[in-house]
Amino acid sequence: MSGALVTLRGRATRWLRSSHLRFLGLILLLELLFGAAVMVSVTQLIRAELDAADSALAGQLHGDLIAVAREQGVQALARIIAARVANDSDEVILLSHSDGRRIAGNLRTWPPVVLPVSRWTTVDLYRTGDDQPGKFGILAARLTGGERLLAGQRIDESMQLRQTVENALTTALWMALPLALAGAWFAVHIIDRRVGRIALTAGQVRAGDIARRVPLDGSGDSFDQLGGAINGMLDRIGGLLAELRLLTDSMAHDLRSPLTRLRARIDRAILTDDPEALRGAIEGIGREADQLLAMLTTALEISRAEAGIGRDRFSDVDLAGALTDLVELYEPLVEDGGRQLVLAIGARPFVQAHRELLGQAVSNLIDNALKYGAGRLTLSLSQDHEGVVIGLSDEGPGIPPERESEATRRFLQRRCTRRGHARPSVP
Repeated sequence: MSGALVTLRGRATRWLRSSHLRFLGLILLLELLFGAAVMVSVTQLIRAELDAADSALAGQLHGDLIAVAREQGVQALARIIAARVANDSDEVILLSHSDGRRIAGNLRTWPPVVLPVSRWTTVDLYRTGDDQPGKFGILAARLTGGERLLAGQRIDESMQLRQTVENALTTALWMALPLALAGAWFAVHIIDRRVGRIALTAGQVRAGDIARRVPLDGSGDSFDQLGGAINGMLDRIGGLLAELRLLTDSMAHDLRSPLTRLRARIDRAILTDDPEALRGAIEGIGREADQLLAMLTTALEISRAEAGIGRDRFSDVDLAGALTDLVELYEPLVEDGGRQLVLAIGARPFVQAHRELLGQAVSNLIDNALKYGAGRLTLSLSQDHEGVVIGLSDEGPGIPPERESEATRRFLQRRCTRRGHARPSVP
């Protein structure tokens, strides 16, 4: 029982600390704040409209009575007031002396809370004959003879309408609370589902399914961009793994022959008793070992250069001079084969490169053309908007279109060359 309680407490603690709960609370808070802001705005708008309407009614009544006093005198005003308050209406009117004693109207005396001259305001007043106070919007002014005039309109209905609207909005806000909670949960669920797809893909890749990719919906949103970036990363990792497999397979293939010869020389050295034969076998073993070390060193240097390691061995290389040296080196070999090697230099750029690896790359192209090509070889150097181009062409049949994609893969045997430019990989 205690173990189950601890488990429940642990789950509750993790849930309280989770980003789901924080995000859910944030969305819920924002929705409630928006709802409260709407409620306050609507309430203030309705209040302003009702106040404006009530003020206009009270102002019209007050203006009419002042006009009567100005045109017909106070006595006529008192008679008109008496006639108006005799009817059971929503008006409140009081004409008093300067000391507040009533002359006419439906108030016994001047209200102490109202100044002799007052703009539109709301007060609670007891009219003559009323047993309950009422809410009135009134205006007050002093007449030319010193008398005071108070006039206004009952605003109970306006206050009731305002209260009704406020209650309705408050109720709507409370009713919107579960809807806001549901909306927040739905938003979190959508986000969690999108993130879950990415996490699922990552788990499948971790389990060994390197071909798995994050499904995209084509919306181009942040999750789609994240998924696309992860897919690009996985594509790159897949390509690197394929190159690694190709490298290991090719290295195993290339190392098999020298290792076989090395094993054969060792066996002969073990079986021979002739000192000269033993010395020759040992020398052969040394040559085979040197060849193996050279192959491994070259592969390591290429990998280090591609990884950005060993950049300290890079220097400014005069490509035109380097290619000229290679042509001079290969010319005797090419002429012995009854062929011709031509150098075409269209630019003389200097580039940051590993001179030895660059020379080895171009040498491999020349060797490949000598083995599998035909006719004259043309080694060219040019420069375009993409950069420097080292090209080697011959008059052979070229690479079949269906095998062009293989031509740029590392460690593959090239059985033919392509008529035109070839771009070696320059570290």
